[in-house]
Amino acid sequence: MEDTQKQTILVVEDNENTSRLLETILRSAGYEVTRAPDAEEGLRILDSDAPVDLILLDLFLPGADGMQFLRLRSEMDPDRQPPVIVVSATEDMDTLRPQLRELGAKLALRKPFDVQELLDGVSRYANKRTAKAVAPAAAAAAPAAVAPALKASRAKAKGKSASKS
Repeated sequence: MEDTQKQTILVVEDNENTSRLLETILRSAGYEVTRAPDAEEGLRILDSDAPVDLILLDLFLPGADGMQFLRLRSEMDPDRQPPVIVVSATEDMDTLRPQLRELGAKLALRKPFDVQELLDGVSRYANKRTAKAVAPAAAAAAPAAVAPALKASRAKAKGKSASKS
């Protein structure tokens, strides 16, 4: 049997009540939760050694918004880019979905969200980790090999998308 660790979900949400609600739902389903009140703190957590297996992201945040968070996340090392589920009250969710997917979001849910749909998405998309550590040499070599491809895909994406802030 594989020795699995509890999955950690990063909740990037500025509304304290919504953040606590998401934390309660996730913890009751067996997940660890780390909360960030804004995009900057969420990016600091991603850039640290803290394990993050999935991000729940609001689009309306103070300072950098959720779209900027997704763009900055896409510029990080691949091992610092866990899957993202957007959970937001935006009325434009249907219009934004293609752009969110292009920026790496796996799922976009509108608030108020269905708890089961949220948990199904978390279960489906959260990275699976085992207790075995990745060999440091392999982990260090991967970002260098992927960086040129990321730059090329980002340049392509910039030409295609009209940003809506």
